[in-house]
Amino acid sequence: MKKDRSISILLRILSYSISSLIFVFLVIVIFDGAKYFSTEFFTSYPTDGMKSGGIFPAILGSFYMILLSLIFSVPLGIITGVFLAEFSENKLSKIIDMSITSLSGIPSIVFGLFGLSLFSITFGFGTSLIAGALTLSLMTLPVISSATAEAIRALPIELKESAYALGLKRNEVIFKVILPAARKRIITASLIGFGRSIGETAPILLTGAVFYSTSLPKNIFSPVMTLPTHIYYLVAAYGESAKWMAKGTASFLMIFVLAIYLITFLVGGRRNG
Repeated sequence: MKKDRSISILLRILSYSISSLIFVFLVIVIFDGAKYFSTEFFTSYPTDGMKSGGIFPAILGSFYMILLSLIFSVPLGIITGVFLAEFSENKLSKIIDMSITSLSGIPSIVFGLFGLSLFSITFGFGTSLIAGALTLSLMTLPVISSATAEAIRALPIELKESAYALGLKRNEVIFKVILPAARKRIITASLIGFGRSIGETAPILLTGAVFYSTSLPKNIFSPVMTLPTHIYYLVAAYGESAKWMAKGTASFLMIFVLAIYLITFLVGGRRNG
């Protein structure tokens, strides 16, 4: 008992210490950059070689990129999750499950290289919004599909048995009973995928982002600026002169990601409540 108590105390200390360090880091990053926030910072283009102006095209570019990636990944992820949960006895399902698990452990730079090779070069999309979005959708697909499958498996078996007893067909049970019952977990998974995608740099750096754009994207085949790549370019190409913009961009990005995860927590809490 004493040994178990000691281990429990040690784990709590480690947990609280790590959580405190992360919290301090977030506070420093957010407050260090928030002092540069202004109306001009959020509504104007960068000017004077990135030494002044704002981050409006990067904000809009990130929004377009993530929205388009979710349009691809959410429906496909839900369909894949349903197939994994409802047709688990199928050999194809086992192969897909293994593939999804493998995708979860692949570094983001590998996704970027794959997207560059397939979407940008082979499909001829070049550096474009569509190439970056498709690459990000591949990254979020394992999160959404795995969470959907787990949400369906966690449903009471009586729910499906009752639906079948009422004479519903299998497709009706899936789309009218199972998916509505698991919708909050699916929404939570989609938000987690959204939060992960918004901070990715390597995949869109290779497929969809440009250093600086003087106009907003005209269509899905146009390149865009994004928040993570904007920070990367500022840090890599400029010194102290543009450091303030990198700090402000990082602060805004951190706040945005935290807001997404807060919404995810509220949705999950409402589900569990």
